[in-house]
Amino acid sequence: MTKKVLVVGLGGVGGYALHLLARYPGIKLIGADVREKFAREKVSNVYYDIFFQKAILPHIEHKRIDLNDIEGTAEILKEIEPDVILNQTTLQSWWVVHHIPEEIRLKISDTYPGAGLGPWTPVHLTLTYKLMQAVHKAKLDTHVVNGSWPDCVNPVLSKVGLAPTVGMGNFALLEPMIIRIVSDKLKVPASNVSVTMIGHHAMVMPIWGKGSAVNTPYYLKIRVFDQDVTNKFDIEKDIWVECPKYAGPEALWGTQQEFIASCVTRNVLAILFDTGEIVHAPGPEGLPGGYPVRLSAKGAEVVVPDGMTKEKAIKINEEAQKYEGIEKIKEDGTVVCTDHATQIMKEVLDYDCKELKLDECERKAKELISAYNKLSDKYKG
Repeated sequence: MTKKVLVVGLGGVGGYALHLLARYPGIKLIGADVREKFAREKVSNVYYDIFFQKAILPHIEHKRIDLNDIEGTAEILKEIEPDVILNQTTLQSWWVVHHIPEEIRLKISDTYPGAGLGPWTPVHLTLTYKLMQAVHKAKLDTHVVNGSWPDCVNPVLSKVGLAPTVGMGNFALLEPMIIRIVSDKLKVPASNVSVTMIGHHAMVMPIWGKGSAVNTPYYLKIRVFDQDVTNKFDIEKDIWVECPKYAGPEALWGTQQEFIASCVTRNVLAILFDTGEIVHAPGPEGLPGGYPVRLSAKGAEVVVPDGMTKEKAIKINEEAQKYEGIEKIKEDGTVVCTDHATQIMKEVLDYDCKELKLDECERKAKELISAYNKLSDKYKG
């Protein structure tokens, strides 16, 4: 039976994911965006690309979806009845802040000692919140893979019964780098190296750009031929320091989008075809940060390693999220930012939001985007 995948948001990662998913037979693929012409062009490009490769032509079409129209989105979802929805929407992409001088960008968006992603939650939460309301309204038995700040957005929405199934990327993006480093150092095939990880998005950018975890808590086990070799390494010096050499900061603008799309495609396919494979992914079961999870037609199930409990794993990520400027997520979904992050945003952007309530996220997103645009305007040539 043909499976249906709806990709909402066809920018960098969403557009690449559309290309990758179209290469798998047995999938009806719908590419959706608020920009209908853009969606049509993306879908056409995918079709023509595969045509000229003489591969099996995909069953692919486009839709215009405006997530601001929750009722309208629900009606479209009922019409499509997707098995899996991939959400790649946001009100402002993470890379937009790279258009201002680096010393300022590092203050307002980088992981501690910067403000981190926590204060930027409203720009990533708003559209995902609306999508999940539409899914609920449509009463669909579907899974949602969320690519918009899942380490935080998924647990926030879980507090009101609207959690996406799982996220993608983030700490998982370091997995192939770790495996290559271990393979090179121990002179063993990469296919015989495996890692088990528990960790938050707060790990990614410091390691990617600086080769340091900046004291952020995490869990990492490395195995070769199923033997634990973790103790053979000083993780900070032997692994994290090496990561930038295997995927330099320049990759942020190009290839990173492609392999993030590969990561999310893996998660979509595992759910779609009920593989039951265990991968690292953020936001499963509405939890903060990332864990080993079993992906299947049932959804995402956290699988904690031997010697670890789910409670300990959650605690690791709750502590780690403070490095992204999040003190805690309250039971009603309110995001409480750290004093440090709040103060930086006040000083640099004149944006004041210590606590973000779910019903205020759209208003605060508009306020934050406006504040950023005023700052950005100062540096336009």
